[in-house]
Amino acid sequence: MKFVFIAVNYNGAAHTENYLQSLQEMTLPDGDTLEAIIVDNNSPDSDLEKVRSSVAQRPFARLIAQDHNPGYFRGLNAGIDTCPKTEGTLLVVGNNDLKFAMDFIIRLKEIPYEKDVLVIAPNITTLDGRRQNPHVVKNVPYSELVMTRIYFTNYYIGQAGRLINRTIRSLLRRVRPAPKNVRPKPEPGRMKIKRGIGACYVLTPYFFHHYQRLDGRVFLWGEEALLSHQVESAGGCTLYDPSIKILHHESASVKSIESRKRYEIVKASYKIYRDYL
Repeated sequence: MKFVFIAVNYNGAAHTENYLQSLQEMTLPDGDTLEAIIVDNNSPDSDLEKVRSSVAQRPFARLIAQDHNPGYFRGLNAGIDTCPKTEGTLLVVGNNDLKFAMDFIIRLKEIPYEKDVLVIAPNITTLDGRRQNPHVVKNVPYSELVMTRIYFTNYYIGQAGRLINRTIRSLLRRVRPAPKNVRPKPEPGRMKIKRGIGACYVLTPYFFHHYQRLDGRVFLWGEEALLSHQVESAGGCTLYDPSIKILHHESASVKSIESRKRYEIVKASYKIYRDYL
């Protein structure tokens, strides 16, 4: 089989170097091939040159340097457009701030999936141990949809709502007695879910029976909802599998965006994806 890993870089050369090193250390079964495609979304020249160097040191990697920043999914699409969509190819698309388990490909090959599985969601864990998948198992509760709509009516209303929510949660933690003898929640097993976290997806050959690209209508944020809409519109599903493991470093490139600007970007995306929640 051929495994193609596609990641977007924007001013994150150090993460990209670690991403490629993670792929280089991965166990690749005999007869299989691995390719890495780094799509640079118009990073500053100093960062881009570091990425060029990282890619040049690895024969399995290549770089697509864009002259503008089209956003996350559209960046991934630039890599997807150059790949074969054959039955023997799996595309692993996502962030550049990921570290894959050494047995990632071995475990991925062991997953039994049917023709209705268009996307596989990996077991993604953050540095502080938070499990990010399964992201959304079933439909989002109506109350949450209402709160989200209120949040995006106005920046100041949204910030006030977040502050009130944090305050209530803090008070409840103080008032409620600490639970005793609480057993840790068991890790969920393989299951079909509504959507996985946007940091990484595996696109199966069956995805490309219906689509040539990801739905890239948003610049940033909301991609999960758009992808789940694609999958569901084709009568397919997303399969979460805990055996394929990834460590997510959660790049600071997004966190560094100023609060008001981030709110406006997410609000613009929300207008596009809100009907798919």
